[in-house]
Amino acid sequence: MLSHQSLSSTLPSLGIVAALRWEVQFLLSKRFHARRLCDNVYFLTLGQTPTVLAIGGTGPQNSFRAAQELAQQFEVQGLFSLGFAGGLSGSVLPGDVIMADRVVDLDTGENFFCRGDLLPVNDARRGILLSANRVISSSAEKQRLGESHKAFAVDMESSGVARAAARAGVPFGAIKSITDDSKQSISIDFQDCRSDHGKLSAMRVIHKGIQSWQGMRDLWALGLGARLAAKNLGAALYRS
Repeated sequence: MLSHQSLSSTLPSLGIVAALRWEVQFLLSKRFHARRLCDNVYFLTLGQTPTVLAIGGTGPQNSFRAAQELAQQFEVQGLFSLGFAGGLSGSVLPGDVIMADRVVDLDTGENFFCRGDLLPVNDARRGILLSANRVISSSAEKQRLGESHKAFAVDMESSGVARAAARAGVPFGAIKSITDDSKQSISIDFQDCRSDHGKLSAMRVIHKGIQSWQGMRDLWALGLGARLAAKNLGAALYRS
């Protein structure tokens, strides 16, 4: 990874980690003056905030690694998790933007409190975000987790970024946009869609999905939800 010496005299004050490029494609457009520093790392400006963005891959291990590298290589004053999440509450719908007040790691039970002023956005819901190490695909499990934790949404990356922020001694925040609601089950076995390196493979997800009519319907619904989520997340950040 490149160091802060590659940024001339402007040091990023915020580090953002996303799992996939298509979650944050809007940030790489000309309106944010994004420029590539190296593989999957970009420098851009959000409002008046110099920012470095890493696309780290899915899951808490990958997000932790990417966030830790940003903290070590750049003098960021905060770390942020940005991207997609699944809905756990009946009150949130695909395309809704959620700003986390608190992230709860489902594996360890750890609580990570979030700063709401690191990356303020307009019209975002506020609530608890769960972080899991797998895709929560069943509507019954979504609703159970939502009720038991009083949570709005679940993702796979926020706890990794939060843990890296705690280790680096910098504040943490998370903004997510909903791709699928709590009543939507997904028939695809995501555990069987990982690459040889353990990463969730989009090609394997598609291959699994097209093997049945239900899988194809689920892929179509997820695609629509993801496009709406990306659009609304970009609009929220652009207006902020």
